[in-house]
Amino acid sequence: MDGGSKTIERIEHILHALEGGSNEGLSAAEVAAATGFDKATAYRALISLSRIGILDRDQQTRKFRLGIYLFNLGAVVARRFSVLAHARQEMMAIARETGDTVFLSVRNKYDSVCIDCATGAYPIKAQTLTVGEAVPLGVSAGGVAMLATMPDDEVRHAIQFNAVEIGSFRSVRPEQVYEHVELARRDGYAHYAGHVVAGMGAVARAIRDSSGKGVAVISVTALLDRLNAQRVRFIDELLKTAVTEIERRALLLGNRLESLTGA
Repeated sequence: MDGGSKTIERIEHILHALEGGSNEGLSAAEVAAATGFDKATAYRALISLSRIGILDRDQQTRKFRLGIYLFNLGAVVARRFSVLAHARQEMMAIARETGDTVFLSVRNKYDSVCIDCATGAYPIKAQTLTVGEAVPLGVSAGGVAMLATMPDDEVRHAIQFNAVEIGSFRSVRPEQVYEHVELARRDGYAHYAGHVVAGMGAVARAIRDSSGKGVAVISVTALLDRLNAQRVRFIDELLKTAVTEIERRALLLGNRLESLTGA
């Protein structure tokens, strides 16, 4: 690997470490420990990234955190996703109807990335994701719904790639994910109950482009005691109607629904 490639790889590791850290950021020593770099290498990279705005450094704690420049870049990337504009109205309607939390996610390589959220009026919020958060495909109902749209060989590759991370989540084993994918293909929607966060469940459906390729997932997350079989069917009907409308609107306007598959 040449020097340029090594530098890019280091940056990727550092950004991942900071993404998974606290809002207060991480010290150079903590970044070094998380990435396996020596402290001097980590510190030089952190300072360089701070100079160009990719990272911020708290003047009191001296810790590093992701910078506002990344937010600006994210806003530019978000404009590429025409599904974001088409889905917002439907998400708000579902949140009003159910009182629960509605998420929109897209695929990025072997992750599902949340790009929007609408919150209902129910007093206890099922805020299991934040906008910008990435979750391995197969861990969440949304990830399973996305896997269900993919060819079998891609599904196997994704689950194998994410096996360690999948196994670290509550009550989820890689071999079970295949079963959930088959159920999602049969039923048209994915349903997880307490697999990721105790006491929480979700129902999800994939949004497809005109060729049938899955480009995004819309999901509803709620407390488990609000997700009995009858209500799961009710929520799925709302999702089914919303997905049909999003796909119809995109086709009518001649927009190409996009996803950052990275595959």
